[in-house]
Amino acid sequence: MFTSAKSSPSQRALPTIDLPMTQEKADAETVENRTTAEQNAPPLEPKTDGGALLMRTKDDDRSIWQTAQRHKLAVFIGLTTSFCASLDGYQINLNGGIIANDGFVQQFADSETGIIAGKYISAWSGIQSAGQTVGQILLQYVTEGLGRKPAFIIIWVVLVASIFTETFASSWDHWLVAKLLSGMGVGMLQSTMPLYLSEIAPTQLKGFFINAYSFWFVLGQLFASVALERLGGVDPMNYKTPIYTQWPMVGLIGIVFFLLPESPWWLASKGKFNEAAKVLHICNGHIEGYDVDEHIEVMSATIVTERQIAEQNKEIGKWAVFKGRNLLRFIISAWPKIAQQFVGLAVFNTNAVYFFQNAGNENPFLVTVILSCVQLISMILTATLTDKLGRRPLTVYPYGVTVISVLCLGIIGCFDYTAKETSSLLVFFACLATFSTTGASAIGYAYTAEIPQQRLRARTAGWALALSNAIGIMFSFCTPLMINGSATHWGVKTGFFFAGTGAVAVVIAWFILPEVTRRTPGEIDELFEKRVNLRKFDKYVTEVQIHSDEVHGEKGTA
Repeated sequence: MFTSAKSSPSQRALPTIDLPMTQEKADAETVENRTTAEQNAPPLEPKTDGGALLMRTKDDDRSIWQTAQRHKLAVFIGLTTSFCASLDGYQINLNGGIIANDGFVQQFADSETGIIAGKYISAWSGIQSAGQTVGQILLQYVTEGLGRKPAFIIIWVVLVASIFTETFASSWDHWLVAKLLSGMGVGMLQSTMPLYLSEIAPTQLKGFFINAYSFWFVLGQLFASVALERLGGVDPMNYKTPIYTQWPMVGLIGIVFFLLPESPWWLASKGKFNEAAKVLHICNGHIEGYDVDEHIEVMSATIVTERQIAEQNKEIGKWAVFKGRNLLRFIISAWPKIAQQFVGLAVFNTNAVYFFQNAGNENPFLVTVILSCVQLISMILTATLTDKLGRRPLTVYPYGVTVISVLCLGIIGCFDYTAKETSSLLVFFACLATFSTTGASAIGYAYTAEIPQQRLRARTAGWALALSNAIGIMFSFCTPLMINGSATHWGVKTGFFFAGTGAVAVVIAWFILPEVTRRTPGEIDELFEKRVNLRKFDKYVTEVQIHSDEVHGEKGTA
């Protein structure tokens, strides 16, 4: 195990482990819930090199640009995979905006009143959010037990079912089922894709891969908004065409999911080292100097160490996510996505049109397109900078900017915000809040994918995102009431409320969010096991790093 955090660099013992594991111990292992075939496989026996395990490769020490140039195929796979998020963004905005289409209203409205009953709209909104939560909770068991690729296939089937239901829906309850399936598909993809991207990405490019997912999601949202607006001007009674446009997209996604390789980290965690090596060889075997065996050694060493730590600390079983240090890691994983709810995401994103309508803006759709473009700019900058500047500063500080922005919105609400000058200020601070929150929120997926132990990665991501989404459901219900409720009618002054809750969320984030950029899973495990101050992760020299430098230094001089 690792030595105390108080040890000086010169005094630190290298991470050691008792090897080999006995077959009895392997048979008793319940952490990974292995199948019978995997239990009969030989126990993990990574090279010990005198008692120390290698948990960082030579490739992990290269620069970001060197890594991107060397791993062109991996970058292509990552970007192609993340493209699939565009359908999720397209579908979720399409479902939200199509209820204003004249043809949709005619089809689903009450025959007597000619309008869609408010209870139906509320049910559609609520069921989609509930579907996200259900999908995030349920799919984690497939993702962990059967693999990342089977999970993608299930996601694709759910998405196809949702589009099929939308295509043939003719009553409000049909659309209710479609929204449930749509929400489940979105939630499943949110909890699976960032996880998969973090496991196939080189250490130096994990942030770029994960943020590419959010970029495509935002781009899909923008396309849906523009498509609905254009169609409304050309053929306002046609609501089927936007639904049909989803079929080519989901067909392309099915091809991508089918061709994707399984995660090598998942294969290694199940003892399938030959298959993991094949995946690494396909993705990176063509690279000069790339050592497949060394990467497999790092994976096996990390997995063995995690299992021993889990047994020693009694952090095993299906609720291991909430035991010991794993509970802290769960809170950290969830907090960036939770914070986005407390800083006012429901005001300037989820209910943007409603907010600006009540603020007296004459063209709320134009404002939402502007906000979507701001989101795209934010994602481009975040994706390119997160591996250079780090996760922590690009999360904590932007959320702080958001708090100031919503506070300014509240202050503007104290004046005549329908006037031209103050209305422009309103849009400016909404854009500023959107810009800062979009990037910080996207990095939240990096935290859910990187902070947990490898053996608990899928379960932690699922529960963390489900908790964030549950809080989002609460705010999606309460925020419209704050803006224009009979008892409150706060309007733009709603910004004061989120400035208060957001300030608390940002302070907590300042104390608990660590910096894990360009750290390997083994290093992150060591930092938590040694109880290193969360705000000093970036300055701490790990034993894993020291041993890696020694091993690769010896190889270089041999």
